[in-house]
Amino acid sequence: MSTAYHRMAHRVRGALGGLILAAAMTGCAPTAVRPALPVADSVISPPAHGDFGHYTLALTWQPGFCASGPGCRPDQPKAPLIGLHGLWASRPQPLIAAGVPPQRWWAAGCDIYPGQDSTAPVAVGSATRQALEQSVAHLPDSLVDHEYHKHVQCFGIPAETFFHTALEMRALVAQSDFGAALQGWQGQVVTRDAVMEAFGATFHTRTDRALQLRCEHDHAGRDVLTQLWFTLKRERVAEFPRPGAFFRAPEAQDNCPARFLVPAW
Repeated sequence: MSTAYHRMAHRVRGALGGLILAAAMTGCAPTAVRPALPVADSVISPPAHGDFGHYTLALTWQPGFCASGPGCRPDQPKAPLIGLHGLWASRPQPLIAAGVPPQRWWAAGCDIYPGQDSTAPVAVGSATRQALEQSVAHLPDSLVDHEYHKHVQCFGIPAETFFHTALEMRALVAQSDFGAALQGWQGQVVTRDAVMEAFGATFHTRTDRALQLRCEHDHAGRDVLTQLWFTLKRERVAEFPRPGAFFRAPEAQDNCPARFLVPAW
């Protein structure tokens, strides 16, 4: 493990701790929540359906994400620019053996299993909940609730552990040189090649499809960056963002053109 990595991880944990501490201080009756480890055992080997191959760490470029589709609510925070969408498990092995295509898994998620409760509360402490409020896009319907019910509850991972881990992974990207490059490009048209070069140079990987970019048309009809999808080996997710954690996504889902806008607010 490199000294540079230790320094980056230390800075990120400090930044995340500050975000959660600040969120706790703003709550009416904050609940002290012991921070999870960077990647807990229940994330590396989930208690249920844990025999899947990889995770997708889905991050949002908030100005683009909110400028497409239904948009975000008026109370959408303007910082951070790089937000958290989710941490998605791929198909468990029994589904693959049964011939369930990835597209069905993407659409159904945990609902593919009987007995899921779409109304189950997301059990996180007030500090983590407010950190999620800051980092997750404010859609008309709660994206945090959606992510938990579709991508988490069937795996038996405690919500507090899961979301704290996902927040820290988001921060590792946002605080990296790659995150700084994206923030420096806001308001500019960039090339896909430039973004991928910045990714490879920062994380020292040339793994094909380890990062897939997602673009949509904004309300003015422009191609804008909306999401960044990182594919990670489940059993090596604790190594993120070192090169050994990255994995070639089995399905090509990068839809950005050769040139696109990295929008500003």
